[in-house]
Amino acid sequence: MKDLEALDASAKVAFADALLGRLAGAPFGSVPKREVDVAVFAGLVAAGYVSDADPVFVTAKRLGITPARAKSLLYGYRMTQDNEPGFARMLAAVRIVSLTRGGEAVFNVEDAYWRDAFVARLKEVGVFTDGSHNAERVVADADQFMAAFDDAFGRDGDDARARLQEMLADDARAGRVAFGRAVALKTLGELAKKAAEALLVP
Repeated sequence: MKDLEALDASAKVAFADALLGRLAGAPFGSVPKREVDVAVFAGLVAAGYVSDADPVFVTAKRLGITPARAKSLLYGYRMTQDNEPGFARMLAAVRIVSLTRGGEAVFNVEDAYWRDAFVARLKEVGVFTDGSHNAERVVADADQFMAAFDDAFGRDGDDARARLQEMLADDARAGRVAFGRAVALKTLGELAKKAAEALLVP
C-alpha cells in the first residue's frame, strides 16, 4: 500500500482506534485472519485512506489486491457495522438501467453487499428478482417494483424520498430510464407516484 506514511496524526489515531475497537476483548491469537483483515480495512476507512463508497476497482487498486478480495473485505466490513443498511445509502449504490411499464425493471449494483440488501428488501414485500444472467444485474417486474416502493422503502422517511427523487430525476435527464406516460399513477403509492413522475420522458 502506498502513501500510508503520508497519513496525518489524526488519521493515524483514527486507524488505531478503529483497529483496537474491532479487536478489543479477544484473547491474543484467537481472532481469525479474515477478521483481522476486516479490522485493518475498517481502520483504513476510518483514517480516510480508502472509502467504502468508492468503486470496487478503485479500492482494489489502492490496496494492491484483486477486485474479488476488495469485494470480500467490503462485504465483511459492512456486515459488522452496528446500524442497519440505510435506504439512502443503498440507493446510492443502485443504478437504474431501464424501467419500462409492463416490462422489466433492470438495475446494476456493483457492490455485493448493497445488492443483497436491495434484493432482500424487495423480497420482504413480495417483489422477487432475477440475477442469474449477470452477477451485478438485478431484474424485477417493473409494475410490481413501482407498486411496492412505499411498502419496501417508505418507512425510511423523507430523506430517502428526496434521495430517490433526485436519483431518478438525474437518470431521467441523462436518458438512462424510460417510463411510459400510460402508467396508471393512481394505482401507485405516494412514493411510487413521485418516482414515476420523475421517470416520465417528455
